[in-house]
Amino acid sequence: MADVIIVGDGGHSKVVRECLEQQGIDTIIGTLDNKYTSYEKNGAQFRAPFDDFEQYKKDTTLWFIAIGDNKARAEIAAKLGDVSYATIIHPTAIVSKTATIEPGSVIMPLAVIQPDSVIGAHTIINTGAIIEHDVIISEAAHVSPRATVTGGVKIGMGVHVGAAAVVNPGLDLGAYSVIGSGAVVVGDTEAGMAYVGVPARKLDR
Repeated sequence: MADVIIVGDGGHSKVVRECLEQQGIDTIIGTLDNKYTSYEKNGAQFRAPFDDFEQYKKDTTLWFIAIGDNKARAEIAAKLGDVSYATIIHPTAIVSKTATIEPGSVIMPLAVIQPDSVIGAHTIINTGAIIEHDVIISEAAHVSPRATVTGGVKIGMGVHVGAAAVVNPGLDLGAYSVIGSGAVVVGDTEAGMAYVGVPARKLDR
C-alpha cells in the first residue's frame, strides 16, 4: 500500500478516485486544488491549495494528476517535477501482459489495451475505449469513452480523441490535435488542429 495525493477536485477527479479505490492497492490521503484557500481536514483525508504542493512532496509516496484538460495536466506534471506517480487500472479493464502503461495514467472501466501498445505518462484511456495492438500514445493524451484506436497508430502528446471516434490503422496524430466525437480518422492529423466528421476533415481556424 502507498499513500496518494490527488491533484484536482473536479469531475474527472471523481472517476479517478473511484478507479483508485476499486483497484485497492493505494490509499488517498489528500487532495490539492486551488479552489481551497487553506488546509482543512475531511475525515481521514485533507484538502489544501495546490500552490502549497512543495510542503507535501517529502511525505508523499505517490501522486496522481486528476485533471481532464490535457495541457493543464502536462503543465502540472512539469511543475511537480521529480515525484513518483500512481498508475490506475480499473479491475474491469483488459490490459495485455505485453502492453506498457506508464506512471500517472488511468485506464477506466471496460477499456481494452491490446498487445505491445504503449500508454504514455499522464494519459486517460476512458470508459470502454479500445486501444488495439502496437499503438503508441505519447504523454498527456486522452482517448474518450468508446473510442477505438486501431493497430499501429501513433498518438502525439496532448491529443484528444473524442467519444466514439475511430482512428484507422497506421496513422500519426500530431501533438495536441483534437478528434471530434464520432469522427472517423482516415489520414494523419496536423499538430494543434481539430478534425470532425465521417471521414474526418480539418476545421478551418
